[in-house]
Amino acid sequence: MLQKKMAEKRQMLNKKEILKNLSNSNKESLIDLTIFEVIGSTNDEAKRKLDKMQNFKDCFAIFAERQDSGRGRSGKKWESPANLNIYLSFAWISSLKPTELEGLSLSTAVEISQNLKPLINEELKIKWPNDLFLSNKKVGGILVETFSSKKRTGIIVGVGLNVLMTAQEQVSIDQDWTSLSLYFGKDFDRNLIAGLLLDSLFSLRSNFEAKGFSFYKNDFEKLHLLENKECLVKFEGKTKKGLVDGITEKGELIFKEKGEIHKLRAGEVSLKKI
Repeated sequence: MLQKKMAEKRQMLNKKEILKNLSNSNKESLIDLTIFEVIGSTNDEAKRKLDKMQNFKDCFAIFAERQDSGRGRSGKKWESPANLNIYLSFAWISSLKPTELEGLSLSTAVEISQNLKPLINEELKIKWPNDLFLSNKKVGGILVETFSSKKRTGIIVGVGLNVLMTAQEQVSIDQDWTSLSLYFGKDFDRNLIAGLLLDSLFSLRSNFEAKGFSFYKNDFEKLHLLENKECLVKFEGKTKKGLVDGITEKGELIFKEKGEIHKLRAGEVSLKKI
């Protein structure tokens, strides 16, 4: 019955409705908001557009109803069924150096969790380095990609959030997952969710450019799903058992194993709660 109701209430993403949720100043700096019915990857499209952009004040957003080649961290496939979820890429040019972008995906997760909380009345938890969770089930993910040239850094923040997806979509996801509608047992307005996500990325750009990851560190640790938990960590070709003991000022995971402390960087590690 829930599936039938959701099918009836699916709505297409609409630029005007999404923009209702942005402040006037954010609308002014948004040079473009594009919604594709189907695309390979919103991040790939953002990279093509960002190559041509020059103004540091400008930014743009790309949404898709469906992705054919959506991807997550380490090149994993991101399941992207049509007209059910949010697939968003937000991009801008920064004067920050790549080394100053440590912790950007963690900061993105904090902004999203805080911005959605008034609507869903619950905080999304964060699994280091880039996954969003509800009750130990994955509900979303973040993929940050950067490139540098001529004293400027292009930044693309990709966000996937499960909104109306149900088990009947028969997606192949290799871990427990949920969607907002499944978890809360009701429908959500995808345009409202899209607008809130986009607004959170404007806040991210402003706060991170000015203050870096230090602005978000304490909030991340409060939201971290695996804080002080025993976990299995796979890195350097080995699997180790130990305790997650916070993060560094750079957003590295602090992992204690048999008296030894490891500081792990995103992209090098597979992390699993015992």
